[in-house]
Amino acid sequence: MTTEEFVTLHAKAIEVIDQVGWHWFGYHFQNGPRPFATSILSSCASINRKTGVVGTELLVELVSIGGRVRDQRQYEQLLQKLSEILVIERVVNCPWPEGTTFEHEPAAIRNGPRPEILVTSPNGRLIVEVKSPSLLNHVMARGENEVQVPYRGGIPLETARQITRGEITLPRDNPVFDFLRDGERKFAGFRDDGSTSSLLVIVWDDYIYEPISTLVNEASGLLTPNSFARGADGTAERFPNVDNVILVRHLNYFVEAAAERPLMDREHGMDFGNEQALPNVVFEGHGGRPIPAFVLEALRAYPHDDPELRRFAEYNPQDVVFWVGGQPKG
Repeated sequence: MTTEEFVTLHAKAIEVIDQVGWHWFGYHFQNGPRPFATSILSSCASINRKTGVVGTELLVELVSIGGRVRDQRQYEQLLQKLSEILVIERVVNCPWPEGTTFEHEPAAIRNGPRPEILVTSPNGRLIVEVKSPSLLNHVMARGENEVQVPYRGGIPLETARQITRGEITLPRDNPVFDFLRDGERKFAGFRDDGSTSSLLVIVWDDYIYEPISTLVNEASGLLTPNSFARGADGTAERFPNVDNVILVRHLNYFVEAAAERPLMDREHGMDFGNEQALPNVVFEGHGGRPIPAFVLEALRAYPHDDPELRRFAEYNPQDVVFWVGGQPKG
């Protein structure tokens, strides 16, 4: 990030925060800035170099989320916006061919739904939507309850209640279902040309087995014929406009960096990790159109059924998880 980029973006952030009032990240931007704010500014500058002003637009959206002191909902909205910045930076910095353009929050029709970004290259188009769940209450439940049921349709809740002394941590599958439905809705208007591929990216925390279990467990996985989501005719609901789904394990890095706690394997909160870091996972959706391999590489996404990944419990659907000594044990 050049000095000019830094000064311009930092001044814009301070201007907006001063107008908003109290902000979860106000301390980071107004004091120095601190390393967490600097990492955000650097990511936005990187996006601007490829897109013109999209990085600045994302920064303004981020620092505009404030005004209510310690409001949990606003904190979760900030995590969503950070997720968008994280993924968009990776996508726009892929090795796209000359002549590629990027459009932030495009609309296929007037006043229509707006995915995050549309990439138009000489070889076709890619439309991308980024989602992150509200996990704060769920994280607290994980820490307090001895037993977790990651998906519905597996171990009966009655059975789970018989093996624990307290409450059960229930699946966070409805948000994943909502994300698929919203991706289906947002992508639909861009698909008529026959050459636009779609990518839904869901940014989760380190407990990646949760969305994996929701998507592909054999009993009720949303991407399987046994999906718990059923249409009026009783068949599994499908998402024909969603070509691929990628799960990115990163929310915990945002939280730890904002709290200025040490990060185990990242230099800063917006660091996507190198080839030695734990990978992300990709699933084939119902749409069937391919996305460029270099996008998968940039997002460090391996097929969810890759034999090397399946050797690790956290990359497999889990029927039930017992929390022993503060750690999950499948």
